[in-house]
Amino acid sequence: MAGRAPRPRVRGDRPRALTVTGLVGPAALFIVSTLITALAILLVNSAFHFTGTQVQPILTFEAYGRFVRDPFYADVVFQEFRLALITTAACLVIGYPSAYAITKIRRPGWVIVAYILVFSPLLTSSIVRAYGWLIILARGGIVNWALLHLHLAASPIRLIFNFTGVTIALVHVLLPFTVFPILSVLLRMDPEVREAAADLGANRLQAFLRVTWPLSFPGVYAAAQLTFILAMNAYVTPQLLGGGRVQVLPLLIYQNISDLNWPLAAVEAIALIALVWTIILVSTVVFRKSIAVAGRSA
Repeated sequence: MAGRAPRPRVRGDRPRALTVTGLVGPAALFIVSTLITALAILLVNSAFHFTGTQVQPILTFEAYGRFVRDPFYADVVFQEFRLALITTAACLVIGYPSAYAITKIRRPGWVIVAYILVFSPLLTSSIVRAYGWLIILARGGIVNWALLHLHLAASPIRLIFNFTGVTIALVHVLLPFTVFPILSVLLRMDPEVREAAADLGANRLQAFLRVTWPLSFPGVYAAAQLTFILAMNAYVTPQLLGGGRVQVLPLLIYQNISDLNWPLAAVEAIALIALVWTIILVSTVVFRKSIAVAGRSA
C-alpha cells in the first residue's frame, strides 16, 4: 500500500509556527526549568543524612530505606490512593448528571445560575470551605440534626476528623473540576448525531447509551484524571477535616519539613510525584487502547 503523500508546504506555515513558538515558548521554558530544578533539589536532598536536628551533606540513602521498610508509609500510600479513588468516583457520579443537565437548560439566566452553583466552591478559600464543613458535619451540625429528626440515626454520627468527613469535603471542593471537562465535551457535541439516532428509531435512553455516552467519554476520562490528581495532592482538607487521623503524603511532607527532616520529606515528595505520574501514564495508555479497540469494533 502506498504511503500517505506528505502535505505540501503552505505559504505562511513557518511564520505561524514561529508565532506559536514565541507565544508558548516562555511559559513552557518557565514550567520545564522550574520542574527540572525542583526535581534536582529533591533528589539531592533525599540522599543527605539527617542527624535528628540537622541535615548533613553526607551521601546516604537512609531516608529511602526508612520509607520502603516502614509499613506506616505503605498504609499512608494505600489510604491516599483509596481517598483519591473514592473521591473521583463520587465526583463522577454527581458531576456527569449535573453537566448533562446544564446542557439541557434553555434559558440563559438559569444557565448562569447553574454555573454559579457548580463553580461556587472555587469562589471561596480552602480554609473557609473546610471551616464551613467542620460546622455542618459536627455532632451538633445540620447534617446530624437532620438525621436525628428524620429518625435515620439514633445518635449523632461522627462525620469529622475521619475518612468520611475528608471525602465529603473533597468531593465538594473537586466537583467543579469534574463537571467542567465533561460539560465542555457535551457542549461541543453535534446535536445532529443524536437526532440521527432518533431518526433511526432509538429512544432517549438508547440514544444516550449508544451516542452521547461514548462521545462524551474523553471528557469523563479527563475529568477523572484531573480529579484524581488533585485529590492525591490535597493538603488543606485532609489537614483540617482529618484532624490528624487521616494521614496522606502531603501532610507528612509538610510535617517533615517543619521538623527539618528534609531528606525524608524529599523522599515522600518523590514517591508522591512518581505515584501520580505512573497513574497518569498507565491510565492514558489504557484509555488510548480502549479508544482504538472501540474504533476498530465500530
